[in-house]
Amino acid sequence: MTRKSFECNYDNRIAEYYDINLIPPEDSGATVIGGGYEHCGEKYRVERNDFKFYVIEYIEAGEGTLMLHEKEQPLHAGTIFFYGPRIPHKIISNPDNPLIKHYVVFAGHKLVDLVKSLRISKAPLHVTHPYRVDNMFRNLLWMGGNEGCHRHEICLLQLKQIVLYVDESAVLQKVSRSPAWQKYLRVREYVEQNYADIWRLEQIAQNCHLDKTYLCRLFKQYGEESPNKLLVRLKMRRAADMMLSNPTMLIKQVADAVGFPDPYHFSRVFKRTFGVSPEIYEKTVRPSD
Repeated sequence: MTRKSFECNYDNRIAEYYDINLIPPEDSGATVIGGGYEHCGEKYRVERNDFKFYVIEYIEAGEGTLMLHEKEQPLHAGTIFFYGPRIPHKIISNPDNPLIKHYVVFAGHKLVDLVKSLRISKAPLHVTHPYRVDNMFRNLLWMGGNEGCHRHEICLLQLKQIVLYVDESAVLQKVSRSPAWQKYLRVREYVEQNYADIWRLEQIAQNCHLDKTYLCRLFKQYGEESPNKLLVRLKMRRAADMMLSNPTMLIKQVADAVGFPDPYHFSRVFKRTFGVSPEIYEKTVRPSD
């Protein structure tokens, strides 16, 4: 008995689609074919053994189940995954909490080779900042539905931004469910929201109810920088923004505003962060009289 090549029930409550190039040229290096947004219904189900083009799907909300690479995985907000020709896949929406998802279809050897070189081609991932990826896919949906003369180029750039950002920042599904990862995200969010009022590592540990040594270990395990480096980077970025938006402020005033009472120490940290001294940065970004 021949197995069915696909079995689908596109039960959607709300759906919005865009088509850019349904017949891409064979010699194209990178083409966005189309994509869409689907608020799935209770009976939504897709099961295929094959698909003509390559697809990236992103779960904005809801729950479901994914069968990919012969493994069953849960789908929930922040999950992103990839499939294409000769990659069997099954997507089932939870009827009690239906999926809300985006997808983009693409082709072209250069773009496909890029995606296949990234972690998303090996297993589903969980994005660390879902609101950022939400906005990227919503921009893709908006630009894909726009009839502007540059819409394909813009959508292609947006897709590349998505896959590179996801590769840089996402984690495996099993990691996203670990208590340690959740603690790391909580601490990072606290620092990003309160860095202006934080002066020492001890403050972070105390306010997040964590041991200082354990806190540093979390950042070493999951982050690209230590908590101190994150704090300094955010303060220096704020300092640079202040210099740009407040032309009359003196450098020593900016230094004091971001928690550096010693302007010489501030200058050394600023140069270490941006590669130029505050004085040179100031001359570069501030309008001359």
